[in-house]
Amino acid sequence: MDNVKQNKTTPGTHKSPFGDIHYELLQSEDKPMVVFIHGVGMDHRTFDLQVKALQSDYSVLVWDLPGHGKSTLKNYNKRFTRLSAECLNGLIEELKIPKAFFVGQSLGSMIVQHFERMYPEKGAATIHVPGIRLKSHIGPWAKKLVPSLMFMLKLIPANMFYSAFGKHRAEKKEVQDYLSETMRRTGKKLALKITEDMVYDLIDQSPAPQNSPSLITYGKKDLFFIRNAAEQWHKEAPGSKCVEIQSANHIANQDNPEAFNKALIGFLKSLTIANK
Repeated sequence: MDNVKQNKTTPGTHKSPFGDIHYELLQSEDKPMVVFIHGVGMDHRTFDLQVKALQSDYSVLVWDLPGHGKSTLKNYNKRFTRLSAECLNGLIEELKIPKAFFVGQSLGSMIVQHFERMYPEKGAATIHVPGIRLKSHIGPWAKKLVPSLMFMLKLIPANMFYSAFGKHRAEKKEVQDYLSETMRRTGKKLALKITEDMVYDLIDQSPAPQNSPSLITYGKKDLFFIRNAAEQWHKEAPGSKCVEIQSANHIANQDNPEAFNKALIGFLKSLTIANK
C-alpha cells in the first residue's frame, strides 16, 4: 500500500480470543472508515487495488481472518462466520472505530451480515462481493447431505484442490495464481471446515436482515446460483443497489478492479452526499 499525505499505513496485531489477528490501517481522523473482509483461503492483499483507489478520500482497514495470511487461529469452537464477526468487533474496538462501511468478499459477506446483526450500531452501510443473503436457500432437509458433500471434497488431492480453487474462481491468470498460493498457505483442512460452516449458514434460517444501505455486486461469469442469489437479495432489500461486474468471476474486485472500484466509490459518495 502506498502512503499518502497525512494518511500513513500502520501494520499491527490484535490479540483476540481466537488468535493473533494481523491488520493494516490507513487512517485519517477526518475521513470515513472502510473495513474490508476477504474470502476463504485468501488474505488482506485481495483488496490492494481497492485500498489504492480509496486512500485519498477514505480511511481503510484490511486484516487477515483467523488462520489466514499472517493471523493465527485457536479456540475454533463456533461457526467461523460468527467467530470472525466477534474478532472484527474486538479489532475495531481496540482501534476505536465507532462506525464504518463494511466490504465483504464471499465468506466476508457472510461475516459482514453476522457482524451487522450482532453490532447494528457500528455499520454505516455494507458492500458485498458477491452478495448472498443469510437465509435458508435450500431448506433444513439439506443438512443431511452436507456430510456426504464434505466427504467428497476431502477426497480431492491437495495440490489439485489448490489449483482448482484459483482456476474456477477467477478469470485473470495472476488472480488465479494468487488464490492458489493463499489457499495453499491456509491449507485444505481449514478451508473445508470453513466451507462446511458456510454451507450450514446458507441452510439455516437467519434473523431478519438489517435495513442499512447496501451495495450487492457479482461477477458476470460467476456461478448461476451466486448471480441469482445476489439479484434476489437486491429485490428483497429495500434501498439496496445491485451491480453486475463485467469480465469477472467470483473474485470480481480483482478480476475487474476498475469496474468494481467505480461501483464502490460511486456508492460511498452517494451516501456521503446524502448525509450532508
